[in-house]
Order: sequence, then C-alpha cells, then structure tokens
Amino acid sequence: MTFPFLDHSYLDGHGAGVLPLSSGSANHGLGQELLMNDSGALSPVSLISHGPFGSSNSHTTSSAPATPAPTLVSATGSKLEIELVWDKSVANAPSGFTSAVIAAAQTLVSDYTASSTDIVYINVGWSEIAGSSLSPSALGESESYGYLTNYSTVTHALANDGYTFTASNEPTNGQFFVTSAEAKALGLISGTSGSTTSVDGYIGFSTLSGTGYSWNYSSMSTSGTQFSLQAVAEHEITEVMGRVAMEGTVTYNGVKTYTPLDLFNYSSPNVLSLSANGGYFSANGGVTHEGNFNNAAKYGGDIADWASYSSVSQAGTLSSGEDPFNAFAWPGYKNTLSADDLLEVAALGYHLTSAGAALA
Repeated sequence: MTFPFLDHSYLDGHGAGVLPLSSGSANHGLGQELLMNDSGALSPVSLISHGPFGSSNSHTTSSAPATPAPTLVSATGSKLEIELVWDKSVANAPSGFTSAVIAAAQTLVSDYTASSTDIVYINVGWSEIAGSSLSPSALGESESYGYLTNYSTVTHALANDGYTFTASNEPTNGQFFVTSAEAKALGLISGTSGSTTSVDGYIGFSTLSGTGYSWNYSSMSTSGTQFSLQAVAEHEITEVMGRVAMEGTVTYNGVKTYTPLDLFNYSSPNVLSLSANGGYFSANGGVTHEGNFNNAAKYGGDIADWASYSSVSQAGTLSSGEDPFNAFAWPGYKNTLSADDLLEVAALGYHLTSAGAALA
C-alpha cells in the first residue's frame, strides 16, 4: 500500500479579514484587514459580516434535511468556548459527523482556557469550505479572518504570558498576521466579539468519496483505510485559533509577513528559522527542541504542521500512532494530541487548564 499523502489543510485559505468590534471593545495595535487565499496571497477586503455561506434554513422544505442549529461547546473551569456554526452542507453529512467535530472542540475547550471569556465562532462545512470546494487532496481545510499588526504588539501581548523574545534575528521590521480568534486570546480585541453570523473562520472536510478511504466518526483510533474525523477537526480548529505560519514567505505591500507562531520556530538556539524549510518548536528561545516543523518548501503542505512526509513518526511528537497536527496523514493509526501539540497552542495566547497541563 502506498501512502496517500492527504494533506490536512493548505496554507490555509485563512480567508483573513477583520471582525466588526463589539460596542466599546478595544482594537489594540491592529490594522489592515486582509484576505489570505489558498495559495497564501494577501489582498484587502472590505469590512463585512463574516457569516456562514448558506447556513440559513430560510429555504428549507419538508423534503430537504434541516441545517443543524449552532452548537456552543464549553467546559467547566474553562473560559474558552467554541461555537460551531453548521453550514447547510452539513445537513447532508453522514451520521456521526457533527458529534465527531463537537468531540474535537470539546477536547480543546477542556485542555485550554483564556484570561477572560473567549468565544471562537467557526463555520463548519461538509464537502465544502466557505462556499467553495475543497482541494482534491485535502482531508480538511481552514480559513480564518484576521488582522495585520506589528512585532511590538505581538511580543508585548505574548509577554503577558511569560514569553520573552531575544533571538538574534527577530523580524522586528516585518508585519504580523494574527487570526481574529488568536487576537481574542491575546487580548487585542474583545473575547466576545463576533457572532454566529460574523464568524472567526471556516473549516471544511472531504467526503473521501472515490478515494478508497473512509472516516471513523467515533474514535481517535482508526484501522485499515480509515481516518479519524475528530483528529482532523482538532487540526483545523486549532488553525483558526492561530496555529498557522508564514515565515516571511508572503509579502504584502512589499513587507514580509509573519505570524506569532513564527516566533517559536527555531533552526538552532537563539536563531529563528524564518523560512519554509522546517525547523523545530521551542518556547524557550530554541534551547528545548520540541516537535519538528514540516519542510513545506520541499514537500508542500503547511509550514506550521509537524514534519511527516516520509514517516508517521518523523515529527518526533509521538512514540506510536499519528499526531493530529502532522502535515500529512495515513489511515489506520491512533491519533492523540501530544505534549508538543498542547504546548504549541498554549504559546499562542491560550492557557492550559489543569487537565491540559496534566497531559503536557
């Protein structure tokens, strides 16, 4: 059997734009709203309502399946909530699809919390994302609204969580793209801004029709030709939360553009990678070598994902099984969030709950 090399997502549609701020909320150091397409190109967009494409039931007939109502996922002791806004395409999804996505969101809100109430609004599609078809080779894709800001704003916000930045090649003159969900976690916008009709981002999943593979909707473990839908949903949801990278490979208005995660991608101690050639995650200036990032320049896929082109274990984040944050996936493996996964998302402005800290 040959590996399918189905990519969880591409860099990433992140249809980046800016959420309308709620009344009285602050916009701390955030500027231009942008749209990032599937190829990573940036373009300006007007201030619009970021609602689900076609999620309204206004045209539902007695013979057509109804679109599920939005699902708010929360956990006792966590101030992070995820509101899943089901696109009308989900009405045609198989039984078990919504419960698998909900389980993924439940895992994340159980492992993470926020300084204040943060609600992440995500539109969920089946066989589509934001009204468009998925790439033929993708298990899932994500798109995110967000903001352009600068190095000072990002590092000041992350300093509130105890992170310091002293690498010899910090991109102080570049600009940074921050997803709106991460902007909430960093305290740059109100954590309660947005709504079910003004979402933070979109995720979509392949039907796998005609590929010879299928989804496991009930477990993180798979067998034979199955992939875990919950694992891929964890992958895509965390991208909307900010687990994305640009590494200056994209320029906008002639300025190299980065993301907060790029400040945790090292090539050696005190030296940031600042490339799509891979590197390793470190939350302490490159001293501790955590998961290896994907060499997107060589293999394709996302810079922010773990390396996994030739081997499931290449990422070095699990001793057995497959990591949900890998760039490429294979069927038949157990999928479990690793300690590196938990620490990586925690570096983006989120805080581990006691349950998450115990796993990390």
